Amino acid sequence: MRLAATGTLAIALAALLSGCVSVEPDDMPERVATGAVLGGTLGAGLGAAFAINPLLGAKIGAISGAGIGAAVGAATTAPTPSYEPVAVPAGPVAPGFYDSWPPGYQVPPGHPEMNPARSG
Repeated sequence: MRLAATGTLAIALAALLSGCVSVEPDDMPERVATGAVLGGTLGAGLGAAFAINPLLGAKIGAISGAGIGAAVGAATTAPTPSYEPVAVPAGPVAPGFYDSWPPGYQVPPGHPEMNPARSG
């Protein structure tokens, strides 16, 4: 029972630790390596804390934690963004608040967002 609880806790903490890196790696190899290091460290600590033989528990925890951390790091890698180029207009274009109003629509009198010079 204790082994199952420790394994469940190690998997949950390895999954949580992969997102807690101070520098967020973007590439998959960086995330896998970071997850393996964090998972191995966490697994060794948990194995040493909960095993009858701390040395053996740390060894088994480090090996299994590194594998789980690497898998979690690979699974949580964000896909590469694909952006299409945006056409830049030749001249300056300033968007206006009332550009989206339908033609023929009259501004209500005393409208607080309307320029007083244009509201007459």
